[in-house]
Amino acid sequence: MKKEVIKAIVFDIGGVLQIPHYYVHKNNKEFSSIHEMIARALHLHPDNWLDAIDLLYAKATIGEVSRNKFVQEVSKKLNISQNTLVHAVKKSYHKHMKKNKELYIIVQSLQKKGYIVGILSDQWPLSRESIFPKKDQKLFDFAIISYEVKTRKPQPKIYQLLLKKIREKDKSISTSEIIFVDDKNYNLVPAKKMGIHTIQFHNNKQVIKELKKLNVAI
Repeated sequence: MKKEVIKAIVFDIGGVLQIPHYYVHKNNKEFSSIHEMIARALHLHPDNWLDAIDLLYAKATIGEVSRNKFVQEVSKKLNISQNTLVHAVKKSYHKHMKKNKELYIIVQSLQKKGYIVGILSDQWPLSRESIFPKKDQKLFDFAIISYEVKTRKPQPKIYQLLLKKIREKDKSISTSEIIFVDDKNYNLVPAKKMGIHTIQFHNNKQVIKELKKLNVAI
């Protein structure tokens, strides 16, 4: 039986290439939330922070609210300086999100072996600046960032953009020759429906094992 040939591998950022290192306890449950961390950095109750960002955050994630407008409006609502706001947000991301160095090394290795390696991630301007700066983007063949393309996962449009971007590198590539790695299953469902192989990230060892199962040379 002929082995399936994988030609392109696409990674999410938050929860895959950047691992959250924060935990919040609420109602006897443990969960992670960068917004809880930002609220703490600003000495706010989380509800006050969430009320302030409200729809602005969702719109910033799909490019309907600019970085400047977000910073201006939220800092005004909270009665703090714009510099204080930006500093707290970036500090929170830097402190509580850690680069997955092992996976970055694998990314570079895959590129050297001729694979197309890309990014598909939901980000807003301040998160992108904090956890996916331009120097990191240079390590990938392409990056699709939600606020830059004005749509987000799991909307079908962003997966069509993904396929278009990959085919700019290889016109003949089929969806069965692509792998998408994300930590959230609901973001994998639309890709799977298109015929793209999907891997839900839990840890590096598990992802490496699943990539090998798909005959990726690691």
